[in-house]
Amino acid sequence: MDLNDGKKYTDLSYLRSVSKGNVSFEQKMLNTFVLQAGADIQKLRQAVVVMDWDTIHLIAHKMKPSLTFVGLHVLQADVHTLETMAKQRLDFDKVTELISHVFTVIGIAIEEVKDELVAFGNNK
Repeated sequence: MDLNDGKKYTDLSYLRSVSKGNVSFEQKMLNTFVLQAGADIQKLRQAVVVMDWDTIHLIAHKMKPSLTFVGLHVLQADVHTLETMAKQRLDFDKVTELISHVFTVIGIAIEEVKDELVAFGNNK
């Protein structure tokens, strides 16, 4: 799925600078992202169905550090907006639209991160 003109959504340069070459740390962080982002997406899906503003706000807030670690810059503004709108209980249609975009991009990012994890295995 290519929604970003052939460019990757993830940019692991921040993670690599923080890890200072510690491949084990990088792998741990990437594995955590895959598991946590998948769980967050499921929680957001459930929250949207029942219009649970508090959960939408909480999950959006919780996602922000992960987006930084994997360089998902394209989502940072959307997730911030989502967090703010959910906290203020504004425009559920817009919130739903933002969540849909987040689902799509996170899904692609998870696949990109999984590819990175496979590459780690091939570079042993």
